[in-house]
Amino acid sequence: MTQEEIKHQDELGKASRIISELGYVPDESMCSDKPDICLPSKDDRQIGLEVVAYSTHRYEKSEDALYKIFNEYIVERLDTYSDKRYEIGVLFTNLSVPVGINYKKVKEQIYDEIDSLMLSNKSQMERQYVADITAMENPGVEHSFITCDSFVVYDDLDEQTLWDCIKGKEQKLKGYKAMPENASIREYYLVVFFPINEHADMRGYTLPEGFKTDYDRVYLVDPFYTNRIR
Repeated sequence: MTQEEIKHQDELGKASRIISELGYVPDESMCSDKPDICLPSKDDRQIGLEVVAYSTHRYEKSEDALYKIFNEYIVERLDTYSDKRYEIGVLFTNLSVPVGINYKKVKEQIYDEIDSLMLSNKSQMERQYVADITAMENPGVEHSFITCDSFVVYDDLDEQTLWDCIKGKEQKLKGYKAMPENASIREYYLVVFFPINEHADMRGYTLPEGFKTDYDRVYLVDPFYTNRIR
């Protein structure tokens, strides 16, 4: 698969909920570059979608560190002490990936808490980080693996980051409108995708009065919700 094909699949995936809401079936034939997605014409009215990802990188370092601990645990503990291989889902005590902690310092504590649930060689202990795990044997994998269950504690979105996402696409929109091949596009919509690891709550958000954008519509989308803010 080429880099362009990977890019198109990513953009289509991020916009698929909006495409479906507009009455279309997401299809790779819709993928373009100027704009990212062109929906089939209805009544001589074609819609162009531009896609952008909201990203503060606020939790990226913490989550990367946590998965490093998981990978080390698999090698140092689980696959060493057991000849079985597992798929393991971890549920944290606060229903989300714990952030703002020093993973290097709590590594052994997390090890012990997973041990107490997984290897059953620990007495009952009060677990500070790991509330529960679900484990399923998978003989087909070479190494066990751990994932975080998809519970999210939402934080307020960072308005400046969102505004920068929208404003950063304004110049592209001017270029798209000037292209003769886009003459059939009557409306341009911007889709701002919120990755789950941003923990940002875009539900119910509205743009402040006086905020200007040349996009006809602006949608906020995460893996669970959509919110049209213009």
